[in-house]
Amino acid sequence: MVDADRCSVRFSGISSFSLKDTIQCGQAFRWKEAGPDNSSYIGVAKGRVLQVRQEDNCLILEGPINEDTVNMVMDYFALDIDLGRIEDQLREIDPLMDLAIDYAPGIRLLRQDPWEALVTFIISARNSIPLIARSVELLAEKYGDPIQNRCGDGTSRRYYSFPTPEALSAAYIEGLLDCRTGFKAPYIKEASERIASGEFDLYGIRNMEYFEAKEKLMEIKGVGNKVSDCILLFAFGFYRAFPVDVWVTRIMRYFYFDSKKVPLRVISEFAYEKFGDLAGYAQQYLFYYGRNKLGAEIRGLE
Repeated sequence: MVDADRCSVRFSGISSFSLKDTIQCGQAFRWKEAGPDNSSYIGVAKGRVLQVRQEDNCLILEGPINEDTVNMVMDYFALDIDLGRIEDQLREIDPLMDLAIDYAPGIRLLRQDPWEALVTFIISARNSIPLIARSVELLAEKYGDPIQNRCGDGTSRRYYSFPTPEALSAAYIEGLLDCRTGFKAPYIKEASERIASGEFDLYGIRNMEYFEAKEKLMEIKGVGNKVSDCILLFAFGFYRAFPVDVWVTRIMRYFYFDSKKVPLRVISEFAYEKFGDLAGYAQQYLFYYGRNKLGAEIRGLE
């Protein structure tokens, strides 16, 4: 249910929701805390500056607001998904999921812009979350369009949209390197050129089957198994995708393989066989639990 006034919109009755954990779980990188209690955040998504906060099971979007923004927020946070039911299904599939879900219930899989997700997750290779966020913000400041946002106290602050393929295709490698993209700079440059020219139909990916879509994405330099699965999961809604990074490798070995070393392919196949089309949801809970709760206990199991 959506309740609106001229300054805010309240999305109420959300089935399982944690704004903090959804924002901080490593799937999106342009959000910052806007208050002291982890309940309010401001970020840039799909060309809009959004200020959101949580009260109980309600998401509150603060103004200025129009109907397009309301619809975008509902889609971006996947508010049409009954996440509570999905969490129950995961618990039924495997009681071990109780630990991960109980640690941080309500992690919703965002529906991000595919182009931004492509560049973001190319940057994510061999990188930490703070460094990914820094590079993405530098790219936006250097090549994105300015967005003025009116604050609640009447002041205004400038933000930047994520740069278009056309903007990055016109960039020099040196400029991309200035954004701390490192060895990924040539990959970003080539991807932007292919997409800006129409050679690569990124948005056509959503009409493909999972394996076809994955294979297609991996035609882009810098996109391997993990990066392609991140893009498919966090931008295109392929919920069977199971990105395997260092932390996922660690917790999967810890939970399911007696801490033994196994190929990444085996982990991916095992995850789909166990969780099916909910594998992506399982991945996010397992990743967040392993990284934040187990920490040193599973370090070394990559």
